[in-house]
Amino acid sequence: MFCIKCGVELADSEKCCPLCGTVVYHPELTQNQTNAPYPPYQKPHSRINYRGVLFLITMFYVILIAELFVCEITIFDDLNWSLYATGGLLLSYIIILLPTWFKKPNPVIFVPCDFAAIAAYLCFISWKTDGHWFVSFALPVVLGCALIITAIIALCRYVRRGYFFIFGGASVLTGLYIVMLEIFLTITFPVIDRFYFWSIYPLIGFVLLGLALIIIGICRPLRDSLAKKFFV
Repeated sequence: MFCIKCGVELADSEKCCPLCGTVVYHPELTQNQTNAPYPPYQKPHSRINYRGVLFLITMFYVILIAELFVCEITIFDDLNWSLYATGGLLLSYIIILLPTWFKKPNPVIFVPCDFAAIAAYLCFISWKTDGHWFVSFALPVVLGCALIITAIIALCRYVRRGYFFIFGGASVLTGLYIVMLEIFLTITFPVIDRFYFWSIYPLIGFVLLGLALIIIGICRPLRDSLAKKFFV
């Protein structure tokens, strides 16, 4: 028996053509359960070598950095702007590609490493430009942000309960972090001659949001009602 559309040979038990999907019907033949005259088609599975892809991307980074150095030395006989570009490339590699080398990267470890790389890059910029703003501004700002984000990730990863309390506390800390940002900004840069206390407005908003989340976490009926309506 053959398919009327594509002409492929069919077994008597076939109900539809495995090649084109045409329904098989012959009123004079009884469809018996027999083996097909050919093995079933199996689509080959292509596996991507992710380590090889990462190696190629790493080599691309190495070649690009080498090209930056060669171009600046050849044209300007010095190393200046290529160092900033190299730092940016290394920072992007650490943040984006470095965790992909591991099967199960732990964000509790890699997130502080990312902030450490950011702090190192800012320290380099401050040193090259004689800015003297790293210790008094960039370091506390990066360190505060790293502590808040790392604490949220660690609690969500290992506690796995009390998310309203976690994000409520994180909201309050974010408001305090903005106040700290204004303080260090005013102290470090003399262009701003006095405190405007603009940070009090986001502080009020984040504190109110955090208290609302904490109240929801304490009140079980309210928490259950939200869980039923919003699946949270």
